[in-house]
Amino acid sequence: MADAVSTALEQQRRLVADTSHQLRNPLAALRLRIDSLQPHLRASAGRTYTGVTAELERMEHLLDDLLTLANAEHRAGELAVTKARASCCDATAVAAAQVRLWQPVAEQAGVRLEFAPGPAVLMACPEGELAQVAGILFDNAIKYAGSGARVEARCVTEGADAVFEVEDDGPGLDSGELSRAGTRFWRSERHREVRGSGLGLAIAERLVAGHAGHVAFTAAEPHGLRVRVVLPKGHAV
Repeated sequence: MADAVSTALEQQRRLVADTSHQLRNPLAALRLRIDSLQPHLRASAGRTYTGVTAELERMEHLLDDLLTLANAEHRAGELAVTKARASCCDATAVAAAQVRLWQPVAEQAGVRLEFAPGPAVLMACPEGELAQVAGILFDNAIKYAGSGARVEARCVTEGADAVFEVEDDGPGLDSGELSRAGTRFWRSERHREVRGSGLGLAIAERLVAGHAGHVAFTAAEPHGLRVRVVLPKGHAV
C-alpha cells in the first residue's frame, strides 16, 4: 500500500513537472515574439504591451509555483506514508539568515523587517524546507503590509512545540479572509493588483504539514496579520 501511494504521488509530481516544461517552451517563444514587436509599436500601444508582458510573467511565475506545490505535496505524502521524520534544525539561525536575505527587499518596499535573535529553537524540519517557508512568509508580509509597515519575526518554544512566527502591522485580513488564507489560488480582493499566484501560503502549509505541523493565521493587535508555523520540537543528536 505504501509503495502504491508513493508511486501515485510521484506520478502526480511528474505530471505537473512535465506539463510545466511543455508550457514553458511556447511561453518563452511567445515572449521573444512580443519583445521583437516592441520597437515597431506606436507610443499609444505602450500600455497594451506592458499589460501583455505582465500577464506572461504572471503565467511563468504560476508555472513555477505549481511545480513547487507539487513537490511539496509529494514530500508531505511521502513522509506520511513512510512515517519518517527528517532531521531537525535551529529555527532561530534559519530565521536570522532569511531576515538578512530579505532585508534589502524590505528596505526597497519601505518596510521595517525586524528579528531579535534569541536562544536556539530546535524544530523538527530540515533547514532548507524551513528556509523556504520563511521566505514565503517574509515575501507575503513585505508585499501586503505596505510601505511604512513593520514586520517582526520570532522563534519560541511552547511546550512540545517549536514556533516560527511572522507578524506585521499592515491592514491584515478580516475574519472571513482569515479562514481562507492558505487556500490555493485565493487572494484578497484588495490585493488583486499585487503580483503573485496565490499559491505561496499553500506551499508553506504543505511543507509544514509533511512534518506533523500546521500554519495558523490570526489577526494581530491593533491591526495586521500574524502567521504561526507550529512544528514539533527537534532533539539534538
